[in-house]
Amino acid sequence: MPETRQTYAAEDLFAAWLDTAARTPGEPLRIRVGGEVRLFEPETEPRFTDPAHVQQMVDRVLAHLCATGSRYDDPEGVDAAAIPVVVRPRRGHRQAHYEHGELPARGVIAIPPREVGGSWSLRGAVVLHELAHHLCPGTGHDRAFRTTFLRLLEDLGMPVLADLLHTAYRLNGLDTGVDDEDRTLLRIGRLLRQAERTSNTAERDAFFAKAQSLATRHQIVLAVARATAGAEERSEEPTWETVLIGESGKRSLARYVRLLLEIARANDVRAAIYTSNTRVTLYGFGSDIAVVKALYAALVTQMVADGDAHLRAGAHKSDTRLVWDARRRAWQERPVHGSTARAAFYEAWADHVGERLRRARDAARDAAVAAERAAGSTAPTAPSVTSAQAAPAATSSSTELALRAKEVEVVDYFSRMQRDHGIRGTWKGAAYAGHAAPGSRDAGIAAAARARLGTERAITRG
Repeated sequence: MPETRQTYAAEDLFAAWLDTAARTPGEPLRIRVGGEVRLFEPETEPRFTDPAHVQQMVDRVLAHLCATGSRYDDPEGVDAAAIPVVVRPRRGHRQAHYEHGELPARGVIAIPPREVGGSWSLRGAVVLHELAHHLCPGTGHDRAFRTTFLRLLEDLGMPVLADLLHTAYRLNGLDTGVDDEDRTLLRIGRLLRQAERTSNTAERDAFFAKAQSLATRHQIVLAVARATAGAEERSEEPTWETVLIGESGKRSLARYVRLLLEIARANDVRAAIYTSNTRVTLYGFGSDIAVVKALYAALVTQMVADGDAHLRAGAHKSDTRLVWDARRRAWQERPVHGSTARAAFYEAWADHVGERLRRARDAARDAAVAAERAAGSTAPTAPSVTSAQAAPAATSSSTELALRAKEVEVVDYFSRMQRDHGIRGTWKGAAYAGHAAPGSRDAGIAAAARARLGTERAITRG
């Protein structure tokens, strides 16, 4: 079966990359894909001592999938994630395998223990491969299986491992059913859904940071592709789309707009705001606008939830103001109104989240530029090129030039739309509330800064 051999070859390459990453902790993997060098900082691959240890991991994975609503329905509509899986030792040491024979009561994964030479199988890449068989209808290693394996990694909060495996599949000529651009948007959407579903603040914010980093890497690839394509090949042009913020007269509209603007700035999108704050029109490339809308839909939900929790806890009452009491003819110290506290909280939350998103964007861009320069430094230099001639290339990489060209194209498009449609004026937002409720302002900053930025595992250890 050619697909099975190619799948195994791709996953052997994937495992070799993970071994390299384990030997050089803290250093990104540099993998050449076509004419470019891509950087990966994969999540830590779990390792196991014996089949009993594997059983604990499998139980946690299935419990996590059920808790987050990640369904893997078979043709009859039965969620495979809700069916238990038993891990047993295997006598032979050459293979690990999944057994369908006891379904629908349970699935069985057979893992060779260390004592018979099965240490190679006691790792996450192998165990999750077998678990993907449990979650995927059918018994082969076809496109449906590969798509399920990739989705499983993403649902477990391992998007970089999923990207790495997807790269291995592509290098071995295997199709996963979704092209790169659509797949990236799907992955961003899944990360945001996981962020919305978890009640753990650190996990939630880590998912948001991963989504922004993935969005930035996606934007860089598209920008470079646009810059290198001929004019007749360019398929994406700047466009616009209007986002509904809320109904006229609703409280906090200006703070929602503020959050949307912070997200747009981090994703190379310009905006025009209606005077009523009820709508915002976004200008940029369609793929970037899609990312901005997805991030806003998730983040505004979390901002409101955090603000409600702050007010319910009564922490805002520590902020006071002087109010004239006409009956007593004296100034009285009173807690600030809840609406003032909420406004201060939202302002600080939006500003700090915007800063975090920009840091994630800048880190992803710096990594892409560093990878390109590292690849270029290994190429031989022609003897006829002088150091003075080579200086500009050392100053600006093709990635940097492509990103600048993309920014110029968006700015020019936005300026033309402003002229053509009479868009003018500067959005001033709402009056600053942070000085009136400093405690709520600080609480908003703290709520937006709790993320452990990086590649934390989304499944806690038992």
